[in-house]
Amino acid sequence: MKPNPSFAGPAKYTWREIDRVEPPKRPASERVEDFRDIGGVYDEATARAQASRCIQCPNAGCMAVCPLKCPIPELLELVAGGQFAEAARLFFSSHHIPELASHTCVGGRVCERDCILEGKSEPVPIRAITRFVLDYGWKHGLVEPALAPPKAQRVAVIGSGICGLVTADALSRLGYSVAVYDSRQKPGGRMMNGLPGFRVDLEMVAQRVELLQRRGIQFHMGVTFGADVKLSDLRRDYDAVFLGIVRNEEVPLKVPGAELRGVHPSVPFISQRTPTVDVRGKRVVVLGGGDTAMDVLRVAIRRDAASAVCVYRRDEASLPADAEEYADTREEGAQFQFQTQPVAVLGNAQGEVTHVRCVRTELGEKGPDGRPMVTPIPGSEFDVPADIVFVAYGFTAPKLPVAEDFARLKTDERGRLVVDADQMTNLPGVFAGGSIVHGPVALVEVVRDAQKAATAMDRYLAARR
Repeated sequence: MKPNPSFAGPAKYTWREIDRVEPPKRPASERVEDFRDIGGVYDEATARAQASRCIQCPNAGCMAVCPLKCPIPELLELVAGGQFAEAARLFFSSHHIPELASHTCVGGRVCERDCILEGKSEPVPIRAITRFVLDYGWKHGLVEPALAPPKAQRVAVIGSGICGLVTADALSRLGYSVAVYDSRQKPGGRMMNGLPGFRVDLEMVAQRVELLQRRGIQFHMGVTFGADVKLSDLRRDYDAVFLGIVRNEEVPLKVPGAELRGVHPSVPFISQRTPTVDVRGKRVVVLGGGDTAMDVLRVAIRRDAASAVCVYRRDEASLPADAEEYADTREEGAQFQFQTQPVAVLGNAQGEVTHVRCVRTELGEKGPDGRPMVTPIPGSEFDVPADIVFVAYGFTAPKLPVAEDFARLKTDERGRLVVDADQMTNLPGVFAGGSIVHGPVALVEVVRDAQKAATAMDRYLAARR
């Protein structure tokens, strides 16, 4: 069955008549030659047909589980009826930094897994449809929703990553004057400074930042907190402050041989347009199984590595990486060693990496994090050839700037900021969210914190007015 371009609107049993169709995707042999977006966007007829597969169930599970509370049924109904402009206005008005919903999808497409069609047929391709709406909105100048009248109060946001940008966008829409401070040179946090172009449309995110600047949000980049910018000064000059700092470091490798030449962290390799690590013709081994590991593998392939192998201690089903990113990584030529745990890095007399010594593992009962416990199998040691080893074990908890005024903020035993139910710290008018509060956390929690904090800050500032 094929998409029906003549479809005029949603119907109860359309899902039986129209198969799910994935958006177009460039072949792997072509996309590994560049860093551009690997996929395409539905045309209007396909978007309408795919949206028509939604049966408009009264208690939509997709919307209930969406961390951003996207009005999915209403959005799909508008697209199915060809009301693309109305769908774009709804989408942009109901999302802060809406590019997150369709590009990186902070919820990991839980909406599709909770679609009522799952199991009976294939779920509605919600993410692909929102991507169509996003592109339609940009092409037709519908990306800026109506803004509230300007207010006299001023807000400072520390950090221009996702947490800071979502907060700044939300407060700016409410009419507040917002200034963003960051130690990086370019706004956007890791999304702009650490993700490759095949993961997120960097040009579109840059356009979003430019739109925020045109709206009046001021960006002060390259500042040093505690020196150039003091918390006490911000509290004096602004009516409220939000801390969305992300100053975390990559978790290091702690096995014998980790100090050998050829063992590297992942993020610098991913983020640099001209990497300092030359992998051409080299055997690359990546330790870890998250999205960062997938990024390293795919960048290494694009940088002409001889091979790119992922070593992960659990099974394929436990892989924390996004399922689509994993599939794309395999399709592009990466290899995977599952239930394999590194125990040492081996080198030659010159201190250069030659192998990663590993053991096989067996999986047991689920641990506190919901993933199966791992036990090494004695006597199962073997070596994986390697010239370059990248460590992708995640990130440490972020740290507050070392400065006396930041030291007044209350933290817990792990150094995380303590906040109340409104995301406010022990200092009145100073709010916080994201990993500075929770430690390393999923992107969905970061966005939730930002939205919750913006709402609470609006209440706080309204009371002061």
